[in-house]
Amino acid sequence: NCHGMAGDREEVDEVDEMCVEGEVASERQDAVMAFEKPPALSGKAAGSDWEEGKTVLPGDRELISKLTAPFAEGGTPVLQVGVGLSQQDSHLVVHRAGTLRIIVKSATSKAGSNIRIWIEASGRRYYPCMQDIVIGVVTGKGGDDFRLNIRGPSVGILPALSFEGATKRSRPKLEIGSLVFCRVLHAYRDAEPELTCISLTHKKGWMTGSAMFGELQGGFMFEISIGYAHSLLHPDSHIISCLGRQMAFEIAVGTNGRVWVKAENVEKTVLAVNAIRNAEHLERGQAEAMVEALTKFSRNK
Repeated sequence: NCHGMAGDREEVDEVDEMCVEGEVASERQDAVMAFEKPPALSGKAAGSDWEEGKTVLPGDRELISKLTAPFAEGGTPVLQVGVGLSQQDSHLVVHRAGTLRIIVKSATSKAGSNIRIWIEASGRRYYPCMQDIVIGVVTGKGGDDFRLNIRGPSVGILPALSFEGATKRSRPKLEIGSLVFCRVLHAYRDAEPELTCISLTHKKGWMTGSAMFGELQGGFMFEISIGYAHSLLHPDSHIISCLGRQMAFEIAVGTNGRVWVKAENVEKTVLAVNAIRNAEHLERGQAEAMVEALTKFSRNK
């Protein structure tokens, strides 16, 4: 099963990901959606008032020790603080209103639990965070770097050698306007974020066409709200599940509110794009009815 029939999606470095039903259309599709299997969402941490799905407001705070204590078995938990939160001494402090999201990857024999926590909001302004998965548009190139518009306060810098297997003689030649699926390697308060197309889990070279990150060729890219993008990355995203049962397509979702879709022809690509755009405020049953109506109309044309 995979999102949009693009293969089992794994989360990169414990980044939130998704997985839906469908057939594997190609190895490239698997690469686009191949993230580590999403860890289970945590419930309420013992002794803590914070829980997955809780609405929080600027100024709310919680002791880090209360959040991590339930997951300390097997080693010291690693806490990744995402957008909307900041660490002040021994507390996490909220600085934007929204919904609290917590993802926990269980401890292994080699490492403790990994906890990722962030605030999901419906705004359209994107603030880069380390390990975010984004879709960028090449706006400039010079020397050994590409400059990408990632919908943030400043452009992102993508070194030309930050592709799996790239060398000075063999590296991608991106043009202005090219779409690139990448992750945020470093995010700075007062400097441009650094991007990379090197995966922590998938080691297929960029020349194979099956690398997880890299240029997105063909298809169609559109923008949605940041909050909706995060919901599409959720394991039980109903609109992606519905589409995956009806047709084969590739999809890449960036936490910066950009979505790239590619199907076997233009008609099906447009169908998938319209379905995703229109489903933001629909319940599961409504989304299923809409997708069925669109696919029926498409077949009867």
